[in-house]
Amino acid sequence: MAKAGYGKRLVPDEAPRGAADFAHLPTREAAIAAYIDRLPEGAAIGYKVLAEELPDYGQQACRSALDRLTRAGHLRRIRVQIAVEGSGLRWVTRTFFARTSRDAAWWARYIRYIRGVDAPGQPPAPDAVPSAEPASEPEPGVPAARSESYDVLAGLGSREPRLQLSEGECVALEPLVQEWLARGLGREQISQALVSGLPASVHSAGAFLRTRLENKMPPVPQPKKNKFREVEETIVAALEMCAFCDEDESTTTLVDGVCVDCRADIDRDEANGATGDIPDTFLARPRQRTDVAARVAGLRAAAGRPAVPGPRTGR
Repeated sequence: MAKAGYGKRLVPDEAPRGAADFAHLPTREAAIAAYIDRLPEGAAIGYKVLAEELPDYGQQACRSALDRLTRAGHLRRIRVQIAVEGSGLRWVTRTFFARTSRDAAWWARYIRYIRGVDAPGQPPAPDAVPSAEPASEPEPGVPAARSESYDVLAGLGSREPRLQLSEGECVALEPLVQEWLARGLGREQISQALVSGLPASVHSAGAFLRTRLENKMPPVPQPKKNKFREVEETIVAALEMCAFCDEDESTTTLVDGVCVDCRADIDRDEANGATGDIPDTFLARPRQRTDVAARVAGLRAAAGRPAVPGPRTGR
């Protein structure tokens, strides 16, 4: 995982995951894209980290693959300036991954959206929720729909005859059951908690259940902390960065998410065959290594100095 505030970020409007998600990519890029797609938010997805995690590929192969994923519209690195309550302003770098390939215009709109700028055609907010439609009045003679809480209470009598409730008692106890549901318990859990361990006699089902619902109320669940999300942060600025260096759109020209210099480096490595899929350690014939002792002896001879005696092999 990356440091808090950094690492992988998801984008909105993603289609459900499918077998043909990366079929348009070469085999290596499709495999790495599928791996990144299944990583959680906040995961580090730089080429050096990927090379450590994926034994079939070296660093240059992973860098080349990320370059192609960036060109294909699946990746963008974005530098975001945030204001965190009590911590002032700071810059963080996030790598946004899209399972669906996006063109450069979409990414430009998305960066404007992150920055809070009103841009026509920008993608909807990731957490946007459609506004609720106003509830319509029930037609005359048609009973109103019963709530989930009401159904839980009304069903107790079929499980335990001593807990048979009237309609009025169900309505009166609905808010308590609703609170149990809000605190994370399911219908079956609530029903089981209410019918188990009954005393020998129950004089008033309504009064008994009210006492049990109040006394056995589960605790309020604590929100799960996600250290890879900022707390009370406000985004002040957002700039597209090169996928491989610290340059951003304010200091250099980016083409499909990569600066001219990094693109030239990658193109040169690919032309030289340095971005193959197999790391050096797995080659059938490893690259020739320098004989350090012979090299030192040659340098000493060239300088007119005597050779260093070799180690004794025995007495």
